[in-house]
Amino acid sequence: MSTAQTEVPISNTDIVNQVEDLKITATEEPHHHRNHHIHHLLHKYNTSKDTENEDENVDQDSCCPRTPVTFGPSPTVGDTHGLARLLKNNRMWSRAIRERQPDFFEKGSKGQQPKVFWIGCSDSRVPENELLQLAPGEVFTHRNIANVVVSTDLNCLSVLQYAVEVLKVEQVVVCGHYGCGGVAAAMGDHSYGLIDHWLANIKEVKQQHQHNLETIKDEEERCRALVEINCRNSVLAVAKSPIMKSAWDRGQNVEIVGVVYDIQTGLLSELGYHVASMDDLSRHLRVDSNALFAARKDNAEALQQQS
Repeated sequence: MSTAQTEVPISNTDIVNQVEDLKITATEEPHHHRNHHIHHLLHKYNTSKDTENEDENVDQDSCCPRTPVTFGPSPTVGDTHGLARLLKNNRMWSRAIRERQPDFFEKGSKGQQPKVFWIGCSDSRVPENELLQLAPGEVFTHRNIANVVVSTDLNCLSVLQYAVEVLKVEQVVVCGHYGCGGVAAAMGDHSYGLIDHWLANIKEVKQQHQHNLETIKDEEERCRALVEINCRNSVLAVAKSPIMKSAWDRGQNVEIVGVVYDIQTGLLSELGYHVASMDDLSRHLRVDSNALFAARKDNAEALQQQS
């Protein structure tokens, strides 16, 4: 019999603190217009407790012509529904941002100009905007299990093409993370069903470096090494795509970098995988597995001596 987990509520203070961390600065806007937006959002989701101090004479729809639309015979969720908590958190987050910069969402609705395209893992513990301390609109994102990039994934390649050719990003960041469940699953021989097809991409990387991985006796450290090598493989897969070749051929300034995130410390580390041209790609492809693992060992020893 399962035991229900106690849900820890997110307070308004928590939301405000998160927004303040985004370094969004306040700008001037008529007070009554801000209240229009706040009242409208709170009213739409029927949070009477949150609207007690709002002006009851405000025209609820005058400032937001595009009101939420419901398709199908769906009942309004009650206070105990899981969605109610998410909607409440969203309203507090939106309100906190608009208190600091009233025109933030209005400006964002006119387009995006991110400098970074992030390819990361779907793991919920690796939220790119939060760990980079960047606001909405500053990171274009694609995530999948174990941050795998392969030439047959039209989803990932379509996002890459849009990021490079339309948004003109300057950095493609491939981020692996220690403690990755996908990488850990690929380390063994257990069958998981449909996901085995996806994990086969990581297993192929493991086989390419099997000899050097086996020299690492500690299982956790071996998994960390595969996380790093898997990230490198995705960096090279991005670099080998026709999308990047075309971008570099036309002189576009865009670099691919590999980083790893440590969920135990909250810190990012760069892995030394930088590709900004076809020449860079050729140099990386000439580095064999033995050289990679030798460099990894040297770096680890150097870090130990520093500490």
